[in-house]
Amino acid sequence: MKLRRTHDPSLNMYSENENAEVFRMADELGSRKYSLMYYEVLKSRGTRILDYLNRNGFDGSIIPDLMIDHREAFYETVELLRQYSLEYVPFVTPITPTKIMQDQISAGGDWIYQGMMPATGVQLPYSIDTIYEHLKPFAGGRHIVYGFGIRDMETMKKLAKYDAFGIAVGTAVVEMIDSGDTVSYRSLVDMILEA
Repeated sequence: MKLRRTHDPSLNMYSENENAEVFRMADELGSRKYSLMYYEVLKSRGTRILDYLNRNGFDGSIIPDLMIDHREAFYETVELLRQYSLEYVPFVTPITPTKIMQDQISAGGDWIYQGMMPATGVQLPYSIDTIYEHLKPFAGGRHIVYGFGIRDMETMKKLAKYDAFGIAVGTAVVEMIDSGDTVSYRSLVDMILEA
């Protein structure tokens, strides 16, 4: 689970100095900023992490394990995010049960993160049509950002036909950072923009 290790509180000290340049560029581009954090990070850091996101102009947060692994804390956590003017972003996968998906989407804002795989790092064959049909009745006009294992132009172009508002790339970028492969990173960004 390469992506998850980037959210380990002992590794990521949430340094404003180290992240200032990235935040500045996002602001100059007019990009909205969202954090992806696991519930254990929020629980261990408490409101300090929410203060950090607030100070740095974040719009919301994706907490992928919240509804499945920590359902008892779901509504309280969504309300806590709202108190810090942060939007809760629903995170669903092809195996998210209907009731859970409905609850998440109704508590969320104007977009949904649709994971293409049941979990990060799990590579399984999938049907974009089946995934879209699973989500479509509940999306209610919200934007859909697809992620998990999307690395080729053909898949990216196909997702554009399924109301893709955006494509999230995580593990591929972590691998590129680990190896210092800036050429592949630039190539990936160009591919996403071309799709």
